[in-house]
Amino acid sequence: MTKKLIPALTSRAGLIAMSVLFGLLMIQGAWDILEDVRSIDQHQHAMEEILEGLGTILVAYGVTLEERETLLKFLGVYPDAHTPQQARVDHHCHGYGLSLLLLGLFAEVAVYLVRMPDINTVDFDPAFIMFATFLCLTGAAHLAKLSWLLWRDPELAQPAEPVSS
Repeated sequence: MTKKLIPALTSRAGLIAMSVLFGLLMIQGAWDILEDVRSIDQHQHAMEEILEGLGTILVAYGVTLEERETLLKFLGVYPDAHTPQQARVDHHCHGYGLSLLLLGLFAEVAVYLVRMPDINTVDFDPAFIMFATFLCLTGAAHLAKLSWLLWRDPELAQPAEPVSS
């Protein structure tokens, strides 16, 4: 079952669907935070929870994207299915996965700086929350661009032509 599920989730269509879904989650979370930004004192804990969750999603999905090629090799899908088109998907996934991983980690660090005991950051809490929100929105932009690259790439959109003898 895993040998069928993982390749389906890491296929071009699966990656586009998950990227769109996670991008929309990033936008929704940022919207919720920006909607209440004027009353940050009353909603700060909820904002921190949202940002921590979004950061975790970015980190987890970033690792998955970055290690797509390694995972498919481990499951035995590669080298048989390692075509030039799959190599292009792996290339896009590796770069965007690393960027999402870093964006998510720094968003989580910003939240942790607000929550860190024995450090008085009260004056900077709104700035850290806004910075983490910006990082999540940047993650949404990266997810949108990855989806676009995977969707529009003409070499990826066409099945590989059989080699004639």
